Amino acid sequence: MEESELYVFDLESKKIEKLGISRLGPDFHLSPDGRKLAYTLTKEEYPWQSNNPLEILDLETGKREKIHIDVDSIIEIVAYTKKGLYISWKEGTRIKVGFLNPDGKIETLTDDNSTVSWSAVSEDTDKLVCIKATPTKPFEIYLEGKKITNEGKIYKERLTSRKQLIRWKSLDGVEIEGVLSTPPDFDSSKRYPLLLIVHGGPTWLSFDIPTFSKAYPLEQFVEKGFIVLEPNYRGSDGYGEEFRRLNYRNLGIGDYADIMSGVDYLIEKGIADPERIGIMGWSQGGYITAFCSLYSNRFKAASVGAGISDWITYYCATDIHNFTVYFLGETPWNDEEIYKKTSPMTYIKNASTPTLIQHGDNDQRVPAPNAYKLYQGLKDMGVPVELVIFKGMGHGIHKPGIARAIMKQNLIWFSHYLLGEPMEGFYLKDHLND
Repeated sequence: MEESELYVFDLESKKIEKLGISRLGPDFHLSPDGRKLAYTLTKEEYPWQSNNPLEILDLETGKREKIHIDVDSIIEIVAYTKKGLYISWKEGTRIKVGFLNPDGKIETLTDDNSTVSWSAVSEDTDKLVCIKATPTKPFEIYLEGKKITNEGKIYKERLTSRKQLIRWKSLDGVEIEGVLSTPPDFDSSKRYPLLLIVHGGPTWLSFDIPTFSKAYPLEQFVEKGFIVLEPNYRGSDGYGEEFRRLNYRNLGIGDYADIMSGVDYLIEKGIADPERIGIMGWSQGGYITAFCSLYSNRFKAASVGAGISDWITYYCATDIHNFTVYFLGETPWNDEEIYKKTSPMTYIKNASTPTLIQHGDNDQRVPAPNAYKLYQGLKDMGVPVELVIFKGMGHGIHKPGIARAIMKQNLIWFSHYLLGEPMEGFYLKDHLND
């Protein structure tokens, strides 16, 4: 991102002018009259963990104006209209949208109970359209605050999980927040099998809204009698710049502390069964899952989705090499020790957790050798493991059929290892006579 360049092409003269904006972020918008450009920047220090400054460039005079924003979060520009700038930011487990006043103060346009996954503003009328959800209502499209879709009808005849935000202290005293999903008939005097779903990013979030995961069937897990914890571990956005920096040169180790302290918190409250705990995650969540399941013997099952198993393997093959340096502080050639310390494969001899590995063969972000390496290591250690490679799939899950297969495999995997149910339906051969 810091190497991006922005140019202006004059249609009449056919000349190209380099604007010379250093450390340009991926977010930039022209004003309606084409005279000004709003854009975000990345900081030289902690570029992935720091808040991103906002500037406005006057294309006629060349004057740059830094805009102070009264929010401790990574921001995104939603629109640049005649009225001004609209932005989006994360706050706790919410994504909000607001209008940015000239003094840097934000006029919030969405309510405190809503999470917005996408938004846009019309250039001429400044009408806001967004897709948002609440803790009790799934994502719907809203125009100027009025709901215009009814996707939630699919939940009408179903009992959905109850969600609550819980907080606990990590091993170093840092407060961590997470989303706990429980059955409608939850009994606090009973112990339930516990599943952890770890979000990716790492600067992403888990939200206390009806699930929209493409990999993990949270509602079906809860229907089967699980309780589910989605921790917003250190590095998650929504809790300020300082919190995002806490996993610098501390990947895996700090994540493990945040997650296991959350597990212990639920065990101490008497609602989680210490003998039936599972963990899963995609991308960075897959990495954290792999790390936790190898670093500890407390999990009865794990599912690693598109996860990093070895940082050197990842660094050499990924399409974003700088990501590793931004979080580990150096290349592996200058600091091999930090790469070993934070790599799941370093702890492969501790392995005991039955593990499902799901990966796309066309994944450029976390290339498939990460999956092969983890699979071979677990096989060599004699640990139950299944590797499923999805042909043609990249890092994300974009096809409904593949999403359904991934969800079904995860449901069967954890139901088998934590509830003792058969593995029927997991393998391709089980469908040959369908």
